[in-house]
Amino acid sequence: MRTTLLTVVVMTTLNSVAYSQTTANDGDWKKNYVVLNNTPQAEHMIRGGDIDNLGFGWENNFNPFSGKSTETHFYPWTPDTTFAGTDRILIGSSVGKSEPPCSADGYSGEWNALKTQFGKTTQAIKIPLSIPATTIVKDVMLQLFVDDFQSPVFCSSFQVLLNGKRAPFIENIINKLNQSGPIGKLITIEIPAEYLSLFKEKQLEILIDDPTTGAHDGYAIDFVKVLINPKPGAFKKYNHTVLVKDNLTGDPLKGVIVELANGKIVRTNDKGEAILQDLVLGYHPIRLTHCGYHEVFTGVDIEEKPEAPQTFVMEVQQ
Repeated sequence: MRTTLLTVVVMTTLNSVAYSQTTANDGDWKKNYVVLNNTPQAEHMIRGGDIDNLGFGWENNFNPFSGKSTETHFYPWTPDTTFAGTDRILIGSSVGKSEPPCSADGYSGEWNALKTQFGKTTQAIKIPLSIPATTIVKDVMLQLFVDDFQSPVFCSSFQVLLNGKRAPFIENIINKLNQSGPIGKLITIEIPAEYLSLFKEKQLEILIDDPTTGAHDGYAIDFVKVLINPKPGAFKKYNHTVLVKDNLTGDPLKGVIVELANGKIVRTNDKGEAILQDLVLGYHPIRLTHCGYHEVFTGVDIEEKPEAPQTFVMEVQQ
């Protein structure tokens, strides 16, 4: 395998105390597998992996469900092998098979260690779906606390399989993340109707891999949370304003198409502003398109206490 120069990360010490150790929605955060029925959020909640920021814990008063990103943490760390696929560095299976298309991240330096310890560099997360056979699965929300995905920087192209079935609606989010730091953040995904039958099976297997590009883009998953038949009002919805400007003049751009991963579209007004409505907490990728300008692939973080409008710039095509 090609030797790669790695970037040194600034180390941040985090508190080992979680924001809350036991909650009605998630049970005991220290447990790696939890099943709860009739929670305030959903008819059934199944969680794989403990809620502990890869073992680093959370900074004071940090709530991982608030939509905020974590502080930067150091790497590598000792993997927690209690629940396969979580709390460890993972690297796409194509690494080492070809030259990387771009530069390399620090996590990819663990390639040999992963091969030695696990015999492979990526692992599926397998979550038993312990729900009554009589349950009618009408809606599912999937939450993942993800760490250090950086496709826009390192030219990776992740594929996501749910029980062996490609899930492009998750790939569209994962491949737009830029978690330089490394940092962690929550993504919340509504499962399309054609995938709901998977959640009646005995087990949900989630495999995230880059099997094609050879990109040196390591990543990690802290926990996965499955919410079957979420209750009305379980997820608060927020509006978020984005402002789009010309990168040279600084003038606001009217008529920019702002497209969300779910296909919803809104256009900017005379002030260059667009209001993204009804977004749950966490990260949401967006695409900006405007006649005569280069496309912009970016995203917005929706938090409990939103800040000022988020500004993006677009470059004129030459």
